[in-house]
Amino acid sequence: MCGGLQSGKGEIQMLDWRQVSVYVQELADYAGERLRAHPPTLRYALSLLHRFSEDLDRLGRLAREAQRFGWRGAFPGGEPLAARFPLPPEQPQALVIAADGSQIYPDRHGTVPYFVLNIGLIEMRAGSGAPPQTRHHLVFWYREEELFTDDGEMRALNDLEAERDIQELEQLAAAMAARAADPFGPPVGLADGLLLPWALARGEPFAGLPPERYRELLGRVLRALETAKGTGGAIAGYVDRPTGHAVLRLLALGLLEELSREKIADYPFGQLRDRTLFAELLEPGERSALFALSWPINERLGQEGHRLLFFYVNVGTPGRPHLARVEIPEWVAQDRERLDRLHRTIWDQCRILAEAPYPYLLTRAHELARIRSEERARLEQMIQEALLRRGLRPMISAKAQQKEWLR
Repeated sequence: MCGGLQSGKGEIQMLDWRQVSVYVQELADYAGERLRAHPPTLRYALSLLHRFSEDLDRLGRLAREAQRFGWRGAFPGGEPLAARFPLPPEQPQALVIAADGSQIYPDRHGTVPYFVLNIGLIEMRAGSGAPPQTRHHLVFWYREEELFTDDGEMRALNDLEAERDIQELEQLAAAMAARAADPFGPPVGLADGLLLPWALARGEPFAGLPPERYRELLGRVLRALETAKGTGGAIAGYVDRPTGHAVLRLLALGLLEELSREKIADYPFGQLRDRTLFAELLEPGERSALFALSWPINERLGQEGHRLLFFYVNVGTPGRPHLARVEIPEWVAQDRERLDRLHRTIWDQCRILAEAPYPYLLTRAHELARIRSEERARLEQMIQEALLRRGLRPMISAKAQQKEWLR
């Protein structure tokens, strides 16, 4: 049975635990080696961050030249690289809105194909004492033109994921616009993860989407960001425990006198990541300098006034740093009032559940959006009953049927 083991009592084990145990020990050894390797590399990287801190023009020029060789990293965002920005003053009141989404992907082995997207929205007037307000936005696709491409293939996963991310952004921007004149002030909108869908971030030739679909999705992103901008508030994508090393790749460029594909590929920091670097630099509540994304699409976004930047923020406690990466459009970065309001809001949200520092409203938005297994089962039952009432016999594929028998 696919590598499973038969126990003495006839019970089928789906994992060979002897093999698993070997891999677990290897994993622990590897993790220990990585941790032991970090301190000297981290000290070296931190020294370069300070050394190149004011060298913004040279690093920006090197980054632009390196893009010709396919380099991906961070551009200086106009602030000294090693700058530390303290937590802004406490806000007596704030309006915060968060959005998150969950989905059921089409299953070609199911009774009928459909795509369900459930977006949870929650808003909170911090300082009012009033409970948060919640609502849902439901998308249900079942028509052929919604689920299939012109050549008869089911929509690709990255297409549906991009649709989910953009619908979240659209709904968040619309909710901000509906509260633009709120007495609690301009809204702060938080999205979970990247502000731009990954399929779009890589640029049109690499997105795996038809050109017209790519342009449609990009247009919707630009309209949503423009809507959010018009509210006078700030919108951001919040990435918890980020794994990127874009700033470290920028520091590696600073070591080079001339560029070549081979020299750019010589990366001196091993498995070190940006979050470890900034955990060493930032005290709780502080944010880092701003950096610009080197995604191919960012130049196009910049032409419309929505170039994306990011910063790191330490939302942890003394002795227990916890780093997040916050992605923002340039009109937030250029407006210190908006930027400070966002910075302070993130900190305050992370203090609500301080033992697990993560924005409270994003946790609640996720709870609202999540489609539970029992809900999926109930939906499938509703669909089958509706088909039967119309004289249609719902059938799953033979493969799906055999899987059901094996449960």
